[in-house]
Amino acid sequence: MSDMSTDEIAMLNTICFYLSGTAPSRWWNEPNRDIVLALGDLFAKDPLATAQDVMTLTGWNQDNLDFVNAQLAPLNETIPTFVSGIQALDHPRSTNSILPIFVVFTVLSTFVMGLRLWSRISILGRIQSFDWVAIVSYVLIVAWCALAVYEKEASGHWASYCDKSYNQSRYAQAAYFMGMALYPIAVLSVKFALLTFYHSLSTWRPLRIAVYITAVASFANAMVALFMWLFQCNYPDIWNHGVDPTLTCAGFDPLDMVLATGTVNILTDPLGKMLTPLACRLIPLPLVWRLQLYPRERNLAIITFGLGAIAWIASIVRLIMVKAHLQYTNGSTTPINAWAMVELNLALICSSAPALRALLIKHAPKVLSYAYASGPGSSGSDIASKASRAEKTFVISQTEERSPSPEDDVEKA
Repeated sequence: MSDMSTDEIAMLNTICFYLSGTAPSRWWNEPNRDIVLALGDLFAKDPLATAQDVMTLTGWNQDNLDFVNAQLAPLNETIPTFVSGIQALDHPRSTNSILPIFVVFTVLSTFVMGLRLWSRISILGRIQSFDWVAIVSYVLIVAWCALAVYEKEASGHWASYCDKSYNQSRYAQAAYFMGMALYPIAVLSVKFALLTFYHSLSTWRPLRIAVYITAVASFANAMVALFMWLFQCNYPDIWNHGVDPTLTCAGFDPLDMVLATGTVNILTDPLGKMLTPLACRLIPLPLVWRLQLYPRERNLAIITFGLGAIAWIASIVRLIMVKAHLQYTNGSTTPINAWAMVELNLALICSSAPALRALLIKHAPKVLSYAYASGPGSSGSDIASKASRAEKTFVISQTEERSPSPEDDVEKA
């Protein structure tokens, strides 16, 4: 193991990336450290090597050399120091591929979305507005996950920039930056799919207020995360300007920005509001308790609401991974992307739970104590009515409550 500090390792990886990136493309498919080692050999043989000797070896023009000299001069002293550091560096491999996670969760999300749409069409005969939002969310999540897989594959087997080639670093950076910009939009789409569903449940004022507050806070947070990430530097395509002397970036730390917006995302997450009193996740629970339901149905309704806690926990773990791995030159972002993949897909799956519950009531009513639905005198329309109303379990009558009956197929407003 290397005895160097994290900052020293980050500096060496950055030097490897910059020196390779300023050179002609003939160096771009070789490990970034090669150009540093080649310069080290040059100065080992001739400590007084001229600027022309350096440009002949590297292929730099005068502007490239001036750019490097502005940061590292005198090269005949700094380059041998960097060579010693590179020789002492460990060679960590990147974390294993996240392709299996992508395949498993994409298949699972696709299956759940298919059941959700089947539930809508078989029970209501149409796809509702919040389902269309969920479909958009599904497309965004699959696209984001595919981008994360591409980043891992483009990055190669090695974790540090000194072991990667410049092209590997650049292509992985492109996917990484685009993924960081797309992530808040994907999260926002899942939230809006669930918030529009909550909004359709009832005109109950506290629920509507919670939906509005959560929607505004979530939208504002997503826009801050998106625009701060896109415009932290004067070139949105920063991956094409990593060694550009005209590149200038804002003074804030990207890690602080990601942690701050990620924390707000967790606190406004309507899928896991057991700990946040403002949210529309906690609010439906009192509604369920106020309804006079069969005990098994009441318990399963609460489990349905509580499923979102899984995605909420995944959000927290992702932030922990961000704090540990966001320094891109020191390791792999795979743990960040893997947990984000889990978080996004679980959020989408959990947001579909009410529709799946309605489907279960229609095709397996005994599971939720709807045994009477299949008895004498019951009809398919009774079951369909009960299934349709199952998604609106937390809608409270403004008049006197009463126990549900098979004949009661009037949805409470």
